[in-house]
Amino acid sequence: MIKIGKMSVIFMAVIFSIWAVNSVMADETQDFGGCEGCHPEIAANFTTSLHYTGAGMKGECEKYAAKHFGIDMDEYYAEWNCSKCHATTCEKCHEGGHNAEITIDTCDQCHFKKQTATFIGDMPLHKSKGPHADIHYEKGLICIDCHTATELHGDGNVYTSQLEAVTTTCEDCHVSPGKTVKDMPVTQYDSNIEAHSRHEGKLDCIACHSGWMVTCENCHLDTRKGTTFDSTQFYLGVAADGKVTTFVKMTAMNESNATHTGYGEWFAHTVTAEAKDCAFCHENKEVLCEGCEGEILGQGGSFIPQETIDRIYGISTMPAETETEVPATATPEETSTPGFEIAFGIVALAIATYLGKWR
Repeated sequence: MIKIGKMSVIFMAVIFSIWAVNSVMADETQDFGGCEGCHPEIAANFTTSLHYTGAGMKGECEKYAAKHFGIDMDEYYAEWNCSKCHATTCEKCHEGGHNAEITIDTCDQCHFKKQTATFIGDMPLHKSKGPHADIHYEKGLICIDCHTATELHGDGNVYTSQLEAVTTTCEDCHVSPGKTVKDMPVTQYDSNIEAHSRHEGKLDCIACHSGWMVTCENCHLDTRKGTTFDSTQFYLGVAADGKVTTFVKMTAMNESNATHTGYGEWFAHTVTAEAKDCAFCHENKEVLCEGCEGEILGQGGSFIPQETIDRIYGISTMPAETETEVPATATPEETSTPGFEIAFGIVALAIATYLGKWR
């Protein structure tokens, strides 16, 4: 009887353990469709990723425009169903399971507002054509050719914005001799190019190699209507790492016409092979954001200091050195040989002295 009792206890414990595991799996299945059974680490990391939590957009608004207007972002997030654009299931991106192909349309279902749209050469929301597409798109690349699976799934850390979570850099490919992407050799950074050597360590690549930026105006957070986009403005600022980079400008409004203006470092996904010329920055204080006012969004950074703007602007406005010219009133006949008068005086003095002694 004692042995049977022990066996019963063990049997019940096993049954309970199986039930508990199945309960956990069922809870996880509700979110991840069972994918976590084979991919537990990815599933665990994903729960803290920006794709899953949506913390980036929500958190940024809470700190800046929404705070300025007194908008409760929890209510806003629920009212406008913001979560539908965040990947709370694996199938949001991997529709069809292991056989699902990740295309640019996979990303575009959520990132059409400013990222994939500009990447393919459209204005945000695909409302109209932009100036041009990103050179990487023209070469046949899509989002996942640059952005890693770890960035998309999360790495287990909690981030507050894309600026912190995204680790992809231009150097990953362009400072990697022999690198190929989709069987194409990648053009390598050349420090012998004068613009590179002059700006190395001071400018981010995209400061010169972004073709255009999007400026957001009249963004009504409360009604989500009236936003306009402009591709004619271009701003530079100092990023959190101290390098000059592209800044996006966003002006939000509310129903009372109160405004909030913010600037923040932003990768526009409008890269060009041909860099901007010197005059674009060195003869244009507007690009250097002189006099810009507003909150700095994101993890840090600042406007370019005025003394730096003056120095940058002055480099190309200094007059070129010219040779000394003969005054306009002078003629070749009037121009004498330097020192001739002195020599003539010395000769005359010598003659006078000689005649005096002779006498």
